[in-house]
Amino acid sequence: MNPVPMRVQIFVRASCLFLFLPACAVSTQGQHPIGAETLGKVIYVVSHGWHTAIVLERQEIPETIVWPELRDFARDQYIEVGWGDWDYYQAPEATWAMTLKAAFWPTRSVLHVAGFSEAVRKFFPASEVIEVALTDDGFKELSGFIARTHMRVERDQGIKIGPGLYGNSGFYPAEGKFHVFRNCNSWVAQALRVAGLPVSRFTMTAGSVMAQVRAFTRDFRDTREGSKR
Repeated sequence: MNPVPMRVQIFVRASCLFLFLPACAVSTQGQHPIGAETLGKVIYVVSHGWHTAIVLERQEIPETIVWPELRDFARDQYIEVGWGDWDYYQAPEATWAMTLKAAFWPTRSVLHVAGFSEAVRKFFPASEVIEVALTDDGFKELSGFIARTHMRVERDQGIKIGPGLYGNSGFYPAEGKFHVFRNCNSWVAQALRVAGLPVSRFTMTAGSVMAQVRAFTRDFRDTREGSKR
């Protein structure tokens, strides 16, 4: 069973009905080009239907990254991070009025962080999971971007505002306003660009995120296999 509640998937699906900018892939040049000799870290991009998130191995996150919220997941091997609307993401039962408000009116945002130690595909059996190789620098930049998305009063003190949706998880206040043109998927796309991956700035749907991730991971595999011949 997919652990992501249907209300989250419905919200992202509804908001996508009102997109006016193209969500097609437009190649961008990566800042940390990937080559077989430069790979050092792995992340996972997860699609729960209409909502995407990023999974990192907790122990791989550099100690130099200020991310106090990780203390809540000290016993977990992986953390999944997703970004979304403050009210809708946390609501036990969301309404269409809440959906439209989040889509058309800039609203506060939250991060949903979930910790687990099972294999990623086993923990999310009903979701598409793509493994992505990064350079060490790319992984560090990605980790820093996610850590900086947390909103804090004190730099070294995390703020958990409530329990999460599944497993060992919680909601945390986030930087940035949520609206139809800046949603969970555009946030994931931005994180991947920060890591140096060729993801379009106009990415707003889960389908577009995953299509681009499939493309550049396939291109890298083809290049690597060709170099071995």
